Amino acid sequence: MLSPSWAGGDARGLIVDRPSAIDVAWDDVVLRVMGLAGRSRADVKAFFGLSDAELDRIAAGSWRCPIRPAWQVAVRIRNVECPRLENRIVGSVFAFLLAFCAIFYWVF
Repeated sequence: MLSPSWAGGDARGLIVDRPSAIDVAWDDVVLRVMGLAGRSRADVKAFFGLSDAELDRIAAGSWRCPIRPAWQVAVRIRNVECPRLENRIVGSVFAFLLAFCAIFYWVF
């Protein structure tokens, strides 16, 4: 399996035919004029001011989805900026499941 397009710098090998979020950023002329030096992980981290964990959380794929669609990348960017919303959603789902299990146990 080939690495994601952003892992190898400019010598890239795509897994799928859709461009990654970093490829889209590199293709944007405005970002290149503003100082985006390349497609490598180090260039992207330096330009956007991200840590390794933040970049992985935003751009990294998974075994099911090697390259994330644009809407998922946008949601992940918002969650990196404000993780409280993501934590509230996860907490709310957990509380709902706990309440559902308690009601189910009480009824049956």
